Amino acid sequence: MGTTTRNWSDYNSHKRKELSTFIRESKKVLARLDERPPGPIPAAKPGRPAYPPESIFLANLLRVYLNLTYRDIEMLLDSNEQLRRRLGLKLTPSRDTLHRQAKLLTNDFLWRFNEKLTHELKKSEWTSPSTLRALRSGSTRHVGSLPTTP
Repeated sequence: MGTTTRNWSDYNSHKRKELSTFIRESKKVLARLDERPPGPIPAAKPGRPAYPPESIFLANLLRVYLNLTYRDIEMLLDSNEQLRRRLGLKLTPSRDTLHRQAKLLTNDFLWRFNEKLTHELKKSEWTSPSTLRALRSGSTRHVGSLPTTP
């Protein structure tokens, strides 16, 4: 079995940029889609204005990407104002708000978004041959998910 030389400096640099790149490319794709993500159903009574559907979708996308629970992503957003601003959120949405929006997402919308995002990431220099593939563990902890295909 041969050994491979790994460029840890490049790998570390890549990992630092990974989250920013993922958010930036996701926002670009979302802006170019012909449709908006499903948003909240308008309330009959006046109240707090609804969060932008794009921002809540990005928060849910980030939740799945980081393999977090709804509670965990709520705490992450609450403690990280810069991340909230990057997602277009002034206030932290509750875990229930994030969950309700995730239930409104359709497979068709997710497939179209994923297809375009994958295409964009393949075109970009997001992955480089000098970097290692970061494998995510197959944790048994249930963190919820976005809808799956039939």
